Amino acid sequence: MSLTRRRVLTGVLQGGFGVLIMQFGIHIEGGVLIDLRTIPMMIAAYLGGWASAVVATVIIIFCRLALYPISYSALINVVVLTLSAITFSLISHSNMKIERKWSFMAVSFITILGITIPFVIPDFRKAFIIFTQYAFAVICGTYGTYLLKSYLWRNDQDYARLKKFAQKDYLTGLDNIRSFNHAIDSAFLKAKEHQEELSLLYIDIDHFKQVNDTYGHPAGDKVLQKVGHILIQSCRSVDIVSRNGGEEFSIIMPACDSASARTIAERIRQSIEESVFVINKDVELKVTVSIGYTTLNQKNMVSIGQLIHQADEGLYRAKRTGRNRISSNHSLYRRGYQ
Repeated sequence: MSLTRRRVLTGVLQGGFGVLIMQFGIHIEGGVLIDLRTIPMMIAAYLGGWASAVVATVIIIFCRLALYPISYSALINVVVLTLSAITFSLISHSNMKIERKWSFMAVSFITILGITIPFVIPDFRKAFIIFTQYAFAVICGTYGTYLLKSYLWRNDQDYARLKKFAQKDYLTGLDNIRSFNHAIDSAFLKAKEHQEELSLLYIDIDHFKQVNDTYGHPAGDKVLQKVGHILIQSCRSVDIVSRNGGEEFSIIMPACDSASARTIAERIRQSIEESVFVINKDVELKVTVSIGYTTLNQKNMVSIGQLIHQADEGLYRAKRTGRNRISSNHSLYRRGYQ
């Protein structure tokens, strides 16, 4: 959905909310209707700026004139709502902090109300009592809305954070095994549907246990993080890099033939071999990886499970035959040569 449509929809929803609030308003003499319809207008201005505020205000004004008798107080109310919508829009576009925006919107409406209410209720004493009660209700309503908004925002942030933790590896920031399983399913179905090739790389850090045993797990963590960074830098933007567990990584490569997969695998192997892994000021390590790869194509029409198994078999073959090399499940390459 485009930004403009989203803003218009926000205005429509908040306008409808304002109309609903009017049904619970308090009628007093002179055709005056007291309610908190300005709260949805504030929400609309905060969420969608002037466009949402205008849409919400137009809906509220139209329904006010259509559903209730048109009177002098109703016309004054149109003026109040129009001025409020303009003020709310200006405040929403300011650089104020969020809590100050809500405070200023409430104060601006109360100010506009205080200026216009004598035109509707000439009796000063009665106007003052109604104004005081109305202002108190608006302040409470605005503050309650701000608290609810803050609570929902925090919940949304917590949900987004938990969702990220559920999909990403905490150490490297790469996709985790759960995300890998979802991604390989989607990529496989897309490749089948569009009759495209799909390559899969399995990567394992050679002798990684020795790094942990010799230098400790913090050193191993730094190696994992840098390897993950090198994998991202060595791949295409459409490729999906995951840490499948421990020192094992994978790369899903949509629309990638076997020759291209082998080229990228060799580039990764060489980049890691030539990199220096700085653990601290006294320790620098050299690390190598073994890589297995396979490609789904017309000559290799297999299931998802078989495709994963072939990449894993290639990785096993590379490690079994000496490490620091790349291999498919049927051919072996070392340092770029067959």
